[in-house]
Amino acid sequence: MNLNFFANMHPTVIFSYFVICLLVMIFFFDPVILGIFFLSQSIFLLYCKGIYQGMKYVFGCMGLWLVCAGVNVLVNHRGTTVFGTIFGLPMTLECATYGFFTGVFLASSLLLFSCYNILMTSEKIMCLFGNVLPRFSLVFSMILRLVPKLKRDYEKIRENQKLQTGIISALVGLALEDSLETGVVMKYRGYGADTTRTSIYARKMKPLDWALLSCFICFGGAGVFFYVSSGTRMEFFPYLAYTVGRNGWLSYGAIFVLANLPMMLNGMEEIKWRRIVSKI
Repeated sequence: MNLNFFANMHPTVIFSYFVICLLVMIFFFDPVILGIFFLSQSIFLLYCKGIYQGMKYVFGCMGLWLVCAGVNVLVNHRGTTVFGTIFGLPMTLECATYGFFTGVFLASSLLLFSCYNILMTSEKIMCLFGNVLPRFSLVFSMILRLVPKLKRDYEKIRENQKLQTGIISALVGLALEDSLETGVVMKYRGYGADTTRTSIYARKMKPLDWALLSCFICFGGAGVFFYVSSGTRMEFFPYLAYTVGRNGWLSYGAIFVLANLPMMLNGMEEIKWRRIVSKI
């Protein structure tokens, strides 16, 4: 049984987790940090989507490693360690390494957004931004809903129609019909009226939500502080150089806990549930 305990937390907690993780990845292009986020988000995605569906997506993201490394070697020729030539231009180890870790960054970002898309439903987005940015939250939630719906409609049309012709026009027709129905329903339900907004997902922050949000902020802040103060850095050009300060390992530890904390909570909930079931 899949008990996604983290998915039941307040939308503010879930949204803050993904924002903090994304900011850490963007501002600290470090191979260890990128590896931590890739592994943590891969495990989290496997837990959320299942082994089969999750592995297909993870292997697809891993293909970015080779693509980015190969493309960067072909278009970038900086670096001092030459291991071959192509069309008379040098291919360097530094460019290949930089392209490889760029692929890891892109793959980790895709995994992160995939997990975000699973956990942050349109109801949670409306709950989080509905009162502050009502139009933006509505449009954003409709966009997130549109892509999976088009995919489901395409699969239904392909099952019922042997010929491949006319599928695009049928999809466009279904999308226009759905948008028209949505607009009519919103009109008759009073959307845009000058009344107090309500949400089907509205609930207040509980003590556990505040505690988990504080943990995300503390571990994220500690990871950033230790990383900056340690002088840890990875240099790609003109040659490869990697230095780790004394506080660098503390930074990696804090970021590791930050990235894996949701999965740790889910694992604890799974163990608790199995113990309850075993006593029945």
